[in-house]
Amino acid sequence: MPFAVALLCHPLGSFAALVAAIVAALFAAQSRGFLPAFTAVSAALLAVLAFLQVPPSAAGLVWLCAGVALLHAEFLWPAFGVAGLLGIGTAAWGSWLLLAPLDPVTRGAVALCGALALLAAVTRTMRLRTLPP
Repeated sequence: MPFAVALLCHPLGSFAALVAAIVAALFAAQSRGFLPAFTAVSAALLAVLAFLQVPPSAAGLVWLCAGVALLHAEFLWPAFGVAGLLGIGTAAWGSWLLLAPLDPVTRGAVALCGALALLAAVTRTMRLRTLPP
């Protein structure tokens, strides 16, 4: 089996493809350029192919999307950090559910790293949105 296929067939590879697709989609929505949009579409297609091999948890996907929405809400409305903390928590919980086949220590570490990566991406895109040209 080729290395790229073996990587996507593992739960970590499918999760990494999903997080990369979300991050690339956030950047593509703010920059409106061809290259970020192409990267977002290709990462999303890789995530779909990965999830054909490793079926995702529907609840995990919903929690992850809710976490990204809460992270956006933190920057759009004055929530004094509550929406940000809830966003990191729900994104980490959704990541935890998506990484079910792994042992608990690896699941927790990867879920927290994925949630922090999403926080960094949302922070960067909201900064790009609010800075003057």
